[in-house]
Amino acid sequence: MLTEVKRDNFKSFWDKYSDKPDNAAMMLNHNAEDLEAADRADILQSLPNLKDKDAVDVGAGIGRFTTVLAETARWVLSTDFIESFIKKNQERNAHHGNIHYQVGDAVNLKMKNGSVDLVFTNWLMMYLSDKEVVQFLMSAMRWLRPNGYIHLRESCSEPSTGRAKSNTMHSNADSNPTHYRFSSLYIKLLKELRYRDPEGKVWRFDVQWSCSVPTYIKRMQNWRQIHWLTKKVPADGDEVKPFEEYLELFSNTWKQEQLGWDAQLDGEKSMWTDRILAPAINPTVVAQQSTVFVYTPRKISPFTHVNSHLLAEKFTCNVWNVEVNPWFYRTSITKANTLRDQRVRFGWNETLSSSVDYWRQRQGEFNSLVATELLATNSVEEIKELTSILHPEARAVLLEPVEEVDEKSVRKTLTDAGFKNISIKEVTKEAHEAQSEYLKVHEKPDFPVGKHWLLIEASL
Repeated sequence: MLTEVKRDNFKSFWDKYSDKPDNAAMMLNHNAEDLEAADRADILQSLPNLKDKDAVDVGAGIGRFTTVLAETARWVLSTDFIESFIKKNQERNAHHGNIHYQVGDAVNLKMKNGSVDLVFTNWLMMYLSDKEVVQFLMSAMRWLRPNGYIHLRESCSEPSTGRAKSNTMHSNADSNPTHYRFSSLYIKLLKELRYRDPEGKVWRFDVQWSCSVPTYIKRMQNWRQIHWLTKKVPADGDEVKPFEEYLELFSNTWKQEQLGWDAQLDGEKSMWTDRILAPAINPTVVAQQSTVFVYTPRKISPFTHVNSHLLAEKFTCNVWNVEVNPWFYRTSITKANTLRDQRVRFGWNETLSSSVDYWRQRQGEFNSLVATELLATNSVEEIKELTSILHPEARAVLLEPVEEVDEKSVRKTLTDAGFKNISIKEVTKEAHEAQSEYLKVHEKPDFPVGKHWLLIEASL
């Protein structure tokens, strides 16, 4: 009954805009016309090729995305539960003969198992209850064919209008049913869900990437417009948890864990690594207006990472910082939203290789590499793969924890990965001193400091 009441509230909320089916109503933003085209392009450019593929656009509204999906896809189902939105959708897409339309609720949408290659959503989960989010994602996994994709885009932790409250179309009297969840909760849920099909085969989502929507950074100073691309892959041998367990994790367990990490990392103005990396990073390593790839897995400690904002400020460069931990990705996004430096962007990838794939697909190239724990968390093959997105003359600065100092082994690893001009310096004493000072200044609990530390410089 509670879910039905919430769904009625949601329906009532959107009914307020049903008499004006336009971009402003879709985006709940008075400045929608200034944002719409660039925002739509950001999202569509991130999707896989839909040639000869079938797609469903869930919560399609007036068809902002349906139109372009239909230009490439073989067949598109466009659905929304506001009838006037679907009517407008049909009018604007009348020239497409491969679109089917359906008025109905996303959670109760009925589709055949294995019937589509893409489940597309844009600002949908935030209007669903926690239970409905889990239900919908489980349904999406059923609808998808093997190796099919689901795209999500949500307002995380705050509305799409961010601080610019004057832009929002919400009135103070609105009963806003929106859930501005932590970005990490979606990553954790997508990674955790398992589905057993009628033949007994188990499936899961392989989260390809998570990143902020660029237009909202540029136009609205908002890094919390997040989207994800996820692929349906086999998960043979994996456990399928009861629905209630997934729901408890999503609603409570993970939220409390994220709040704990927020308390530890929010407000972190400096890093202990600043003191160690600063002497090695100069204008010959990071030139003005260059692009820097930063990799910070934080395996040894949540406090061991690179100060990307300091890099951007000091060298007037653009920084792409890869986080592999969902909790720390969320805290990095919080910092970005606070400091509002558009030169610094954060992406989440489960592995270094998936981040490399992300940039290969976009033909990206970086002038410099700055990383912590690169050698400690990746194979020679994975590091060599990284060089494919670096400029042929790229410079690298690495801070590495090691159990014992073996310069010969480190040099061989980097040489085999394609690096040259390798310089290795032990900085164990300096690292331990910097860590102790960091703990004292930031009043943080003790953390593993690493037995030995190496500062490495190299080039391609």
